[in-house]
Amino acid sequence: MEGIKKISLADNINLTLIPATKFKSNLVSIYIQRLLDKSEATKNALLPTVITSGSEKYQSVREISNKLDELYGSSIGCDISKRGERQVLSFKIISTNDKYLDEKIFKDVIEFFNDIVNNPLVVDEGFKQEYVDIEKKNLKDRIQAKINDKGRYALERCFEEMCEDELFSISEYGYEDEIDSITCQDLYNHYKEILTTSPIDIVVEGDFDEKEVSDIISENFVFKRDRIINIPREEYSKEIKEAKVIEEKMDITQGKLVMGYRSNIDYMDIDKYYALVVGCSVLGGGPHSKMFINIREKESLCYYIYSSVEKYKGILFISSGIETQNYEKTVELVKKQLESLKEGDITQEELDNSKSSLINSMKSLSDGIGGMSDFYFAQSMGKTNSTVQEIIDSIAKVKKEDIVEVIKDVKLDTVYFLTN
Repeated sequence: MEGIKKISLADNINLTLIPATKFKSNLVSIYIQRLLDKSEATKNALLPTVITSGSEKYQSVREISNKLDELYGSSIGCDISKRGERQVLSFKIISTNDKYLDEKIFKDVIEFFNDIVNNPLVVDEGFKQEYVDIEKKNLKDRIQAKINDKGRYALERCFEEMCEDELFSISEYGYEDEIDSITCQDLYNHYKEILTTSPIDIVVEGDFDEKEVSDIISENFVFKRDRIINIPREEYSKEIKEAKVIEEKMDITQGKLVMGYRSNIDYMDIDKYYALVVGCSVLGGGPHSKMFINIREKESLCYYIYSSVEKYKGILFISSGIETQNYEKTVELVKKQLESLKEGDITQEELDNSKSSLINSMKSLSDGIGGMSDFYFAQSMGKTNSTVQEIIDSIAKVKKEDIVEVIKDVKLDTVYFLTN
């Protein structure tokens, strides 16, 4: 794996070491996986920011900030995300490489990071009420703010309707009406359960001594483990008898159209999956694509239009911003462009431009620290373990016939239109 080393630290706790000598910083990331579950999604969404508000040793944001300053301006971050039908809690800390300092700080950085993640501040057998209340309000604001980004809102609503009986329809931010009922004690007990039972990945990216780093990580990050949960593969295949059409009205100036297609392609079938990805790029992957040229440029029907693939569910979706009166014509032309792919109407220029765009995106993963960490965690999570170069090779060898073979069975599942 291109100099990448993977070490098992404990039961379903993996350490991945990614050497990257061109950066002056080291990044340590912790990814905790949960199966998307409506009964715990809101708690999971609250946790990362509550955890990074205070620990046993550093009991306030100010104390945490002061310690980070002592560690030569290190910074800490957290997030919640949805990857397929998994909800992933992530914690990250970035620090200056020891080689550029007069003293070694990596061990101190990891001890501090471990205190934040493994020893949260507990008051009366629960998280501190003040911090939980603050983060409850922030989470409410975050959920309410989703509607401000109408394009993103339309995309999520399309997936909710399209996958209404599937875990993929669950929001990674949870649900506003559940926030107030969560107590500090419930949240703390749930966090203890998460650390005990969840698959955990620790990823280190930077310029470091492999043995020294693995020793420091294994000495500090010790988790009590029991009853590790099994997270099953997503269902990616579904028979479609008739496409759903959903229209939602809102006070907006620009309509948002999202069309969701089922490809029934397993991402672990590398050849078919990357043929789908290249085909998707030919369809709507940028200024070189069929939809951009024929729908946006020639017909002037939309402000933007693009297509993408949701890897884990095998969903190909098309998103566009249009005037409401252009709805029917845009839908008709999208279907026409997809049919042209099914018929093999792909020029060599379209194929080459699509491959080049995708390959450049893969190469750019190593431009900034963090890109490779997320990439290799995703490979580990999906149990594909492909390298960047292997994926580039898979993209490069895709032929027109390969695209036709995978696109011919793509079927429209849901049309969602957000209109005024």
